[in-house]
Amino acid sequence: MNNCTILLTKLLDVIDRNFLKGLIDKYNSDYKVHKLTTEVHLLYLLYFHLTKKESLEDFICDLENNNQLNRTLPKISKSQLSRKNESRPHEIFFEIFQHLFDKLNANKGLQETLKEIGFVKILDSSTISLCLSLFPWAKFRSTKGGIKLHTLYDLNTNAPENIIISDAIIHDKEIFDNLTFNPSYTYLFDRAYIKYQKFDEFIDNDIYFVTRAKSNTKIEIIRFLDLNAKDKEANVILDADIMLGDHTSKTRMKQEIRLVKVKTTDRNGNEKTIDILTNRFDLDAHVIAYLYKKRWQIELFFKWIKQHLKIKSFFGQNKNAVLTQIYSAVILFLILKLLEKESEFKGSLLKLTRKIKYSICSVTTNDFNWNRWINSS
Repeated sequence: MNNCTILLTKLLDVIDRNFLKGLIDKYNSDYKVHKLTTEVHLLYLLYFHLTKKESLEDFICDLENNNQLNRTLPKISKSQLSRKNESRPHEIFFEIFQHLFDKLNANKGLQETLKEIGFVKILDSSTISLCLSLFPWAKFRSTKGGIKLHTLYDLNTNAPENIIISDAIIHDKEIFDNLTFNPSYTYLFDRAYIKYQKFDEFIDNDIYFVTRAKSNTKIEIIRFLDLNAKDKEANVILDADIMLGDHTSKTRMKQEIRLVKVKTTDRNGNEKTIDILTNRFDLDAHVIAYLYKKRWQIELFFKWIKQHLKIKSFFGQNKNAVLTQIYSAVILFLILKLLEKESEFKGSLLKLTRKIKYSICSVTTNDFNWNRWINSS
């Protein structure tokens, strides 16, 4: 491994070597392994995502005929790689993902746009469909399989902080109830997570939230709040303190929250009103409206990894193989984000991805430096 000199191997330089060695020892993942070590396995996966191979057969064919690639990746059979995806613990790849997020987040001050607001996390899920006959453990509907990526996305780094993968049949609220939330942080999420008891717990524990009301949400206005010029410029039409829920039943919050109504347009240009609920009383209404719009960042993340990485067709059929492939995709995403950050790359993340993709088998010198290479013409 250390003698390989193509660009692909340099991707592992972003992962701390001592951390990776400790992880391999922790899971004993290279015991009696001579060829398909944990590092080689990860490189297979990174290459597969980066080059977006059409299938496992396509990948194996590339291995058999690409002499430059064989400097790093030994030839292997389809069944060998599939079995390793199914057997090597996916927790290894999950821990590498979290290690890379910690590196990305380290010593990073708040973005200028967040200094008034503080730390913001976005919570949402995205479903990936699976063929039920091939993945019977992932039953979703009677004739359809699927999994959900329940994702906590950090707005300051613009990267996923945590991803919990469940069967698609699991409701978002079940994951919501089991997550740990930090005091003084603000969490953005959509209507699927609305739960009055949870909101009261947030208020009791100084945890902030910004979400959107359902169409049938019972709202009692306690007092109207004044709008300033910036609020009106942002199309805010109402700001009020409210009680949420029906006072004739048990489905009612115990504490006041805030309602911000914003006039906007949908994708078809039709005018509509969004009712935003929050327990942030310290921010102007237009800032609350801005925050809710930022929830879209997690949708862009889901769209990016689905379009530019390989998380729709899988190397193996058991749950471990699926999780391994998804977490390795996120590992590549975070490696790219770290290279983008450290090199101060001025182009888009997709442009950086393509620059690496089309040079992935090029030979590197001993004094190779990612920052210098990325910013070279």
